[in-house]
Amino acid sequence: MLIGFAVFIAGSLWASLAGSVGVLIAARVVGGVGAAMIFPGTLSTLTSAMPTARRGMAIGMWTASASLGGTIGMLVAGALVETFWFGSIFLAMAIAAAVVGLMTVMFVPETNDPDHANIDPPGALLSLVGIGGLVIAITEGPVKGWADPVTVGGFIAAAVGLVGFAWWELRTPTPLLDIRLFRLRGFSTGSASIFVQFLVVFGFFFVAAQYLGFVAGYSPFQIAAALLPVGVLLPYLSTKAPGWSIALGRGAVGASGLVLMAIGTGTFALVDISTPYWVFAAALVVFGSGMGLAAPPATEAIVEALPSAKQGVASAMNDVARELGGAIGIAIIGSALTAGYRASIDDAAALLRVETLDAVRNSAAAGFGVAEQSGPDAPLIVTIVRESLADGFSQAMTVATALLVLGAIYVGLRTPRVISPAQDVRR
Repeated sequence: MLIGFAVFIAGSLWASLAGSVGVLIAARVVGGVGAAMIFPGTLSTLTSAMPTARRGMAIGMWTASASLGGTIGMLVAGALVETFWFGSIFLAMAIAAAVVGLMTVMFVPETNDPDHANIDPPGALLSLVGIGGLVIAITEGPVKGWADPVTVGGFIAAAVGLVGFAWWELRTPTPLLDIRLFRLRGFSTGSASIFVQFLVVFGFFFVAAQYLGFVAGYSPFQIAAALLPVGVLLPYLSTKAPGWSIALGRGAVGASGLVLMAIGTGTFALVDISTPYWVFAAALVVFGSGMGLAAPPATEAIVEALPSAKQGVASAMNDVARELGGAIGIAIIGSALTAGYRASIDDAAALLRVETLDAVRNSAAAGFGVAEQSGPDAPLIVTIVRESLADGFSQAMTVATALLVLGAIYVGLRTPRVISPAQDVRR
């Protein structure tokens, strides 16, 4: 964790000084490496240090803090970018990380298990190829076309990388991720639930920011403030979910959370350029409430499926499910937004001049740029862009709703009510 804090701080400081997009991306890669070293340690330390009787409440508080941290971070980032310069966001992150790193040195107990510290470079490389290829293919498909060499190449890389990863992990004595663990129902259903949740959550925030910015016309700070209702009930329900899981079953509580999230995204799918903000805010409250109910049972299911000696594996899997879901969610839901936006622009093509069509079709931001130079045609172009982006947002939220419903069915039917201590699946 401490090495992770050092790497994250270095990446954030570098990002605060970035003078180009390429440098910014490189700096964020470094920061991402640091974050990946920090986050799993938080949960594994918690589950190792807390008594079993208090573990459920601790996981609920951990879930709430993780979710609220992202929401508050958006608000602070919006205020910083409007008040100072873009890099101030990353400078603030570096300062916050330094403070928390110091608190870690002072207060967090050391926990380790060298016997289960697997280093697996081939597995890491194969997973990078597989996941990277899949994200590229899903992202570029709506832009370049599904038959484009880049898209096809991405899918081929994904197939080779993921199949190769599974083959290698079953044969190496030190697997990066022992995929046999997915035979445990708690481990597999908890991982699937976390994956679906954050696929939709990351994807939603990615497209909602565009809807609020381009359709509603909000500033960066206003966008962040408009998204705050997502956290109204989330902390309360996150701390209540573990107790309700004992009484009602983890599957019932987890599936109910996914259904609430689906109700929220289903409401988002109905918005258009004339929808009042209070409807959007009400849907946010429902969506956030679902997050509060769904995440703790899923995390508990993963943690309790493995013995104490493998809590590092459980925590790492929880983080992998979050981050992998987020990466693929931005690709899938972002692509649905792009496809819906472009289809709507194509439907309005007769109203646009040929020389402006391609630029407007490229993105909403490009469309507004064209409008600024179009004189009397500007109001028409702005209206078409806003309506098209609203259509794309609706399509993206329809996709998200379908994924959540499927996830709820799987979690509700497959999650074990009571998870007994697991035996090592290698034996």
